[in-house]
Amino acid sequence: MNTPIAVILVRMRPLPRRHRIAHLSALLRRHPAASLRGKQLAALLRAAMTAWPNEGRAR
Repeated sequence: MNTPIAVILVRMRPLPRRHRIAHLSALLRRHPAASLRGKQLAALLRAAMTAWPNEGRAR
């Protein structure tokens, strides 16, 4: 998989938060934790999990 992290982010933007988290964790499992891509995916997953979950909610 040679897709840059920026392209992955753009493609996942329209997905609901829970789906982005699921996809990022699945991608992370495919890469070694010590690799650069693995570290970038882990950072994205951390950011997605700690983001304020206000998508799709009516106030």
